[in-house]
Amino acid sequence: MSRFNDVQAEMARAEKTLRNLVGEELSTISISSPSPDEAVFLGQNISKLSPIIGNLIERRITHLLTEEDAEHGMKWQRQDPLFPDALLVDSQGKSTNAGFEVKAWYVLSTELTGRFRESVNLLEGKDIRVVVVAWMMSHVVYGSPQIVDVLVVDALGMASARDSHYHKPPDYVCEEPQDTSGRTANLQQTNVNGYKLQDTSKRSLLDKLVEKSKSAGDKSHTSSAQTLVKELMNAAQYRLDTNFAKIDRIDHPGIEAFKAEVMSSEHRGRKNKEWQRLLRDLGNDDRPLDQKRAELVIQEIYDEL
Repeated sequence: MSRFNDVQAEMARAEKTLRNLVGEELSTISISSPSPDEAVFLGQNISKLSPIIGNLIERRITHLLTEEDAEHGMKWQRQDPLFPDALLVDSQGKSTNAGFEVKAWYVLSTELTGRFRESVNLLEGKDIRVVVVAWMMSHVVYGSPQIVDVLVVDALGMASARDSHYHKPPDYVCEEPQDTSGRTANLQQTNVNGYKLQDTSKRSLLDKLVEKSKSAGDKSHTSSAQTLVKELMNAAQYRLDTNFAKIDRIDHPGIEAFKAEVMSSEHRGRKNKEWQRLLRDLGNDDRPLDQKRAELVIQEIYDEL
């Protein structure tokens, strides 16, 4: 079997292992709540634990992979803070250009806040997959974080969907990272940035630059498209978009289908989208009837204590 086939076989085995995490509780973190009076506070603030729980999930996944022996002499290596989070290396410790990048999603939050900014140019020819781990508390507002579903998607496809969604010159441009291959790993630039046009007074000039450029319809990661990006940014003022590359906003078909499936699935006898609505109603004094209904549902959870 060729090395390529060996890598593909190990990636398939590892992906199956990750999908089997559904239903697992992360007992490292636990929230106890003796009274339903705390439910409003907890419902509004559990999402603030996302960075900690996201890191915990990342560690759990990479540990799960590294503690199991990979086949054909390969092994898994955790990379913190480098990309991807879990890298598959050969028997000599050299990268196989395959691995997993982990993103956590708190299901009851308003959106999937994780970002993906890796460049298409740096993903081509590699088998990097993004693992989106959906989680919520075992008892909705208390208990331990529980993995409710797992999605694995091709990182290159995600990056391409992101760039296609955002790159609309001259109104919005995606800027590729500089070539920093000569630097040490921790100093290399790999992230794409998004910029919004601010100086509308020069719109006519910018339209002419786009019309003149033969690269206007090119994918943003091409060298010709990046030449146009530089011309536009030199001609007018653009603002860095701090919301750029949020996974929830790139219109990736697989992610959109996953979100819909998770929100329609059940947790403790109710659909997740209903839990989301109940937590919203729980703290809404302007809708007393909905608030009372939510309180009764939450009381049922506390009655299990």
